[in-house]
Amino acid sequence: MAKPISYVGGTMLMQEADETGYSLAADYTLSPKLAVGVFGKKEIKGDRYSFGGPQVNTLLKRWNLPDGQGNIFTMTGVGIARDNNPGPSRSHFAAWTGVLADYETRRIFTSYELRLMYADNIEKAAWQRARVGFAPYLANYNDVNTWLMIQVDHHPAKDRTTVVTPLVRVFYKTFLAEAGISSHGRLMFNWVQQF
Repeated sequence: MAKPISYVGGTMLMQEADETGYSLAADYTLSPKLAVGVFGKKEIKGDRYSFGGPQVNTLLKRWNLPDGQGNIFTMTGVGIARDNNPGPSRSHFAAWTGVLADYETRRIFTSYELRLMYADNIEKAAWQRARVGFAPYLANYNDVNTWLMIQVDHHPAKDRTTVVTPLVRVFYKTFLAEAGISSHGRLMFNWVQQF
């Protein structure tokens, strides 16, 4: 996904659909290092549940290099998780946090993300994601930018622990879309819009 902090005063909508479920986030950037918003996700694999609530995103460190940029972000939220399995519905306090580190140039992209989730008796889990990609051509801001990437997800709490997804990322100015097919044959589709 895109970086969790936009430009100051900017609003960002992010949607993700992958092997584990569907998520939606809306964030407003207050400063170059802080954004606030809401985040929600519906899990469709393993323990089926939904959770959501307010989230704070921070930029911990940025390296502006001659030919690239590196970043470390955190994303932390609290809210309610609701069990979606058959039977009596249960709702519990939920908390989540994550760290995202990336490095990119105009030609290569790498990232690593670690996420932790706690929802009492519904879910206690950690997962990680790594990405590597390259741009087959160099494009400017006003051009359509294309990236070819490989994403590897590791979800120890899920039946399919490791999932590999080749994907194509396309972005133009403030809109980004990604699509791919996972190693288990599931469609992945994400989009981000900044306002």
